[in-house]
Amino acid sequence: MTCLSITGVCSLLSTFISRVLYPGNRHETVLFGGPDPERSSTLVSTKSDIPMMSKEESIMTAPSSSGVSAQGAVLQRFHTVRIWFPRNGTTILEDVKSKGLDDVVLDAIVLQDLSARHQAQDDQGNTINVFPADLAVREAGISRVWAKYGIPKFIPLSIDDPIVLNQPTKDLDQKKALCYQRLYSRYLHEYGRRKRLADVFGYEISVGLENWYEDTLQDLGRRLERLGYY
Repeated sequence: MTCLSITGVCSLLSTFISRVLYPGNRHETVLFGGPDPERSSTLVSTKSDIPMMSKEESIMTAPSSSGVSAQGAVLQRFHTVRIWFPRNGTTILEDVKSKGLDDVVLDAIVLQDLSARHQAQDDQGNTINVFPADLAVREAGISRVWAKYGIPKFIPLSIDDPIVLNQPTKDLDQKKALCYQRLYSRYLHEYGRRKRLADVFGYEISVGLENWYEDTLQDLGRRLERLGYY
């Protein structure tokens, strides 16, 4: 179960952003036991930069006592895969289906407003505008998704992540914390919206997708705790 309501997250995020952007004094800026903004803020890697998704580790695994077979656990295991998606007027899931990936991609989170404008080259070498998105991908389909959309030249949630770099503060820890807060809010909002749609139309969200949302929210919460902001 997630630990915060949408209202609570929005209130926390509003307070956090206002204090980062308008600190007033040193003590007000040390948020929730966070770092001193006057210390060095050079962009260097830290051991706490853990990728949201890796080839070797799964975000979701079935509990050993859940009664789910090993094969079933693999089928329900999803990873978060960050992609650059072109601004072509097509929804992500429509594009996923057109590429024959709808059997391995179950959901998509648009992150267009969280990152600065970005350009990339398409297959014909043309420059196109793209934005970041997170996909819920079955473990067995990760390589297929990368083959169609490419592999970003950064690790999601690391100091090289464009969403981290786009945050309006110079302090590295505050950049990461703002990124985690905004992603947490976005995932919580989308998760709640999907559950409401399921209730209205009388269908159930798959266990794998529920686990993906729950575990991603927990992962972001742990990252904030390590920074002292949560």
